[in-house]
Amino acid sequence: MTTVAKHISNLLYTHECVIIPNLGAFVSTPVSATINTDKNLFLPPTKEIGFNRSLSHNDGLLISTLGQANGISYGKAKIMVEEFVAMITEEVNQGQMANIEKVGSLKKDALGYLQFVADNSESYQTEAFGLSSFQFAPVVAMSKPVSENQTVRRLLQPVGLKQIAASVAMVVGLFVISQSLDNPLRNNKLVEANTMSFVMPSSADRAVEATKEVSVDEVQQAIEETTPVIKNSYYLIAGSFKTADQAQRFLNIVQEMGEDKAFVLPSPNKRYRVAINGYADKTAAISELNQYRKMEDFKTVWVLTQH
Repeated sequence: MTTVAKHISNLLYTHECVIIPNLGAFVSTPVSATINTDKNLFLPPTKEIGFNRSLSHNDGLLISTLGQANGISYGKAKIMVEEFVAMITEEVNQGQMANIEKVGSLKKDALGYLQFVADNSESYQTEAFGLSSFQFAPVVAMSKPVSENQTVRRLLQPVGLKQIAASVAMVVGLFVISQSLDNPLRNNKLVEANTMSFVMPSSADRAVEATKEVSVDEVQQAIEETTPVIKNSYYLIAGSFKTADQAQRFLNIVQEMGEDKAFVLPSPNKRYRVAINGYADKTAAISELNQYRKMEDFKTVWVLTQH
């Protein structure tokens, strides 16, 4: 069945989603060029391949492409795809790892759910053909140390005669100004104006203002202390992805299926998880988990605990 696997791989170059009827869909997401700072490694743009078990309906793309390429009817091409799916399913059910050439491998986890491991040997990014990874030594900025001796010499330089004369003139000027300000006859109008424009608040006004200030602070503190903070600690996860772009694409699919409350939940380990909903109570989360797993499209949902 290498013919079917070959056509799946070829379609991933030109299509974002390739559905294998009654098995699932391989979804390609563009990834920009990246830099591995630990290894000083520059990686070219590529496409990351993921697997979605919920998309298993027959959209006709794989079967029609297979029929046209091999010159056979749609019915015969459909039988080839069905036999390919049966072979993959049998290998997985026997606990083996089913390999799809240049795409990846499928296997079941301890709970019986399908897990996909991508084959990163193919880029699937047509715009990056011929580009390879390379290493480059980091550029280290060189700084010239400042000599402390130079600073000391400048501080110990003798003061010139011009600087001494300027300092004396400044002191004399300040003395003259202070004498003129102390003369009550010259500054009578200025003192009078200042006295008339200055109004001392009464003790009663100050008491009212102080009382109002304290009252506002107490009310604000009471509001802050009584305001409840609700934090969700349990989340129903429908998918986990390495990039925010992948998570957003899958979120759009989930919301189109009627889950309007779904959102992207980032995590400390740089994974982007699509959550159907969040819950503060573990019992409520488990109850919803059991309900969703009864649905064909959400059989693989799981509960994430995050405090």
